[in-house]
Amino acid sequence: MALIRPCADLRNNYNEISKICHETKEPMYITKNGTNDLVVLSDEAYETFVKINQETEEERIERLVSEHFDKQYATFEEFQKAIWDKVEQALKDVEEGNYCTMEEAMEELEKEYGLSRE
Repeated sequence: MALIRPCADLRNNYNEISKICHETKEPMYITKNGTNDLVVLSDEAYETFVKINQETEEERIERLVSEHFDKQYATFEEFQKAIWDKVEQALKDVEEGNYCTMEEAMEELEKEYGLSRE
């Protein structure tokens, strides 16, 4: 939820605003005459914001993949086992005749993820 304070609070309650910004690591919106005027961030939150915005697209993708991998698998061995399990299941499905053509698979992906082959 957005933190909003009037500009007078900067002068009268600076320590409280600073403490809230550091604890929540969220921006605080400062209003002047009832409209947004400033946004206040802790230094740590600002540095994180700058760092993320200076990432190249490749670095951003690498960071997101790494974060996702870290959430899913504790070790590379777990990841490797999961991949092999999926390969073994796919081979078993093919042996049992439970498979679809590449065209059918692409159509399914297009429907599920809104992809197109253009």
